[in-house]
Amino acid sequence: MTTSVETLGEGGSTAGLMGRLSERVGSVRTRTAGFGFDRLLLVAGGVLMPVGIVLILLGWAGASRTPFAWEQTDYLISGGILGLALVFAGGFLYFAYWNTVRINEARSQARQLVAAINRVEALLAGGATVDESGRALPAPRRYVATPSGSIFHRPDCAAVAGRSDVKEIDIERTSLKPCRICNPLDQ
Repeated sequence: MTTSVETLGEGGSTAGLMGRLSERVGSVRTRTAGFGFDRLLLVAGGVLMPVGIVLILLGWAGASRTPFAWEQTDYLISGGILGLALVFAGGFLYFAYWNTVRINEARSQARQLVAAINRVEALLAGGATVDESGRALPAPRRYVATPSGSIFHRPDCAAVAGRSDVKEIDIERTSLKPCRICNPLDQ
C-alpha cells in the first residue's frame, strides 16, 4: 500500500491524518444529538397523559348513555382502564424525565465545583494563576534587587533572604546583572 505525502499530512507523518480524522469524527452528528433520550421521555409523557385523560372522558361519556351494566363494560375497559394506564405511564415517563434532568444538573454542578476547587488549590499552592478550565498556569517569575545593588536575585536567594529592603524589578527594563549564586535566569 502506497501513501502519498498529501494523505499523510504536511510533515509526512500520520499525525496530520489522525488529526483530520479526529476532527471529522468529532463533528459527526448522531441520532441522539438533536433529540436526546430525556427529551423523548418528556414528549412521550406529555402525549400519553392527555390521551389517557381523553380516553377516560370518552369512556365515561359512552357509559353514561346507557343504564345497562353489560353495555357499560366495553366503555369501562376501553376508556377507563386503558385511559388510566396511559395516564400512569405518562406520569412515570415524565417523572423519569425530571430525574434525568436533575441528574444531569447535578453532574454539571459537580464538574464546576471540581474545577473551582482546582483553581482555589492552584492559587493557594503558590500564587499560580489558572485558566478557565481550572488548570494551573506557571507562576510568573519574580526577581528582586537591593536598593544599591548591581545584580538581581530570585526572592529565595541566600544573598537577599531575610532582607526587608529588597524591591521587585522587571529584568526587561533593568541593566542589572543576574546573581551567580541563585542563577535567576536558569529556573
